[in-house]
Amino acid sequence: MTLATLPRHNRRGPSHGLADGVWTGKVGPGWEVLLMPEPLARLVTDALSGSAAQSALGWTFAYAGHAGVFLPEESDAPAWPPNTRYLKTGALVTLPPFTWRVARLDSTPGWVRRTGDPLSRPLLLHPIVTLLATDSACSPPPAPET
Repeated sequence: MTLATLPRHNRRGPSHGLADGVWTGKVGPGWEVLLMPEPLARLVTDALSGSAAQSALGWTFAYAGHAGVFLPEESDAPAWPPNTRYLKTGALVTLPPFTWRVARLDSTPGWVRRTGDPLSRPLLLHPIVTLLATDSACSPPPAPET
């Protein structure tokens, strides 16, 4: 399976109000999506960079304040943290076009990572996302600079 063919197989046409080339398609079959707020996704990618667990993370995209990772079907048990959203097969997902440049997790839409296996490894990723989501939810927001 290659996710590079998603727009052609699941294309529903341009979504009204979205930038040119952005498309909305159905999730799956064979893959599902975990959406995280960009601040959490940034913590996850920072925690995984340079570690042996880096292979846990597959392709990652950023769009509209969230980052998404592709997971194998039925990767929703155990449940992901409450501040994430799991899209099962058949749900709609909006993706940046594959021609968009690599984005950073700083509200720049596009592809954050498109190397290696497209699907993330939920058994390795789940504990990291859960721990970081719990830690970031318990941490007070940074004080505004004066």
